[in-house]
Amino acid sequence: MSARQLLLEAAPGTALPGLQVTIRSQAEGHPGLSGPMVVPVVPGLSLRSNFAWALAGNVVYAVCQWGMIVALAKLGSSFMIGQFSLGLAIATPVLMFTNLHLRAVQASDARRFYSFGEYLQLRSVMTLAAIAVIGGIARLEHYERQTTMVILAVALAKGIEALSDIHYGLFQLNDRLDQTGASMMLRGAVSVVALSAGLYLTRDIFWACVGLALVWLAALLLFDFRRGRRFVALSEKLQQPSSWKNSWRPEYRTKGFRRHWNLMRLALPLGLVTTMASINLNMPRYFIESRMGEHQLGIFSALAYATVSDSLGQSAIPRMSRLYASGRLAEFRSALLLLSAIGGVLGLVGLAAARIIGPRLLAMFYSREYAAASQVFVVLMLATAIHCVGGVLTSGIVSARCFRIQVPMFAVVMGSSALACWRLVPTSGLAGGALAMVVGAVVRLVLATAVVSYLFLVHAKQVAGHQVPDTRVDEWNSAL
Repeated sequence: MSARQLLLEAAPGTALPGLQVTIRSQAEGHPGLSGPMVVPVVPGLSLRSNFAWALAGNVVYAVCQWGMIVALAKLGSSFMIGQFSLGLAIATPVLMFTNLHLRAVQASDARRFYSFGEYLQLRSVMTLAAIAVIGGIARLEHYERQTTMVILAVALAKGIEALSDIHYGLFQLNDRLDQTGASMMLRGAVSVVALSAGLYLTRDIFWACVGLALVWLAALLLFDFRRGRRFVALSEKLQQPSSWKNSWRPEYRTKGFRRHWNLMRLALPLGLVTTMASINLNMPRYFIESRMGEHQLGIFSALAYATVSDSLGQSAIPRMSRLYASGRLAEFRSALLLLSAIGGVLGLVGLAAARIIGPRLLAMFYSREYAAASQVFVVLMLATAIHCVGGVLTSGIVSARCFRIQVPMFAVVMGSSALACWRLVPTSGLAGGALAMVVGAVVRLVLATAVVSYLFLVHAKQVAGHQVPDTRVDEWNSAL
């Protein structure tokens, strides 16, 4: 068996600690990528274990995020929720763009074209730039001083979260989502404690957000960074071009800049995609805040926070990436269909719960004011159920390293959401915003299904012609 086959086909959990294989990249000749590459093979968890950890981490984190909103509703007010949500609505799209979705690029980088140090350096620089841009936006919009301070505190917390996220990409690349799940549980728990304590002690949402940023920083340094160093020592210590020890030398600085530039160009389409996805998610909030004020925005955001994110497919990206690149289309399709089915079932369970006991849950965790909008909550859960399946299919597209096709796809999704908000929010209020999210979710699901079907068709034709495609190299050829 060749070294390339060993790398692509080794099942998670079968590799021996310290085992290393040397392969020669098919991208030889590209700037910064020539020569043999040493790719250590490190033991990982099975797909089932990774999925279980990813599901547990995301569910616990989502519950804790909801707990933060409950704390704001109980210890603060809907106006505070509106300020907090506005900060997220402004900071998140900017950070999504500067993040360039490097976590997905790293998780699907089975050949280790780039080292973790290069991903971390690029993420750090781009995060600092994002915080500066968010500060400029807050200043230009002429918000009240308190609201501006909350926006900046939220931006700082989300910037720290972005540095944890790049460590999650390292864990994911090594099929160790137990580390990611544990970190998300830890960050979720301390988030609720810090925000609740800050509100109880100061009655000020700004200081509560500052406390949130501080505990996230502690989790980054004490958990993510320390665990990440172990994987770096195993998997990247022999990659001299990105060595921290030699990075001060002029020749390495020059080469490093070129490699960072190439990495940014490769990931730019995903940066655009995640930005549009974030804007699409926050689109109803922009229209509601503009037409109905921060009080109604707070109610809508509290209802929306009770929904679950569509990140289930993230757990299988490394595995599906190896399957697709090695031409194992049947296994790739089976994994994608299984995850889509699980996502759909979970979404339907949430929808049923919202329909049956939604009003009682909202009254229990929030207040009767929020329970009065229980029908809006049901529609939001419908949008979440659709997004769960669409998110899994999108992860399949990422696994095939088809980045650029997602730009027009999400542009159409964002446009449809904006049109729906423009038509529905003025006439139907919060219910119109929820319906607009359903419209965006349906469009995303249809387009993602079409792209995945196209990938299957093209792959089948190339296999029939005895040409097994290597989509990663195709992406490099188009990006460099």
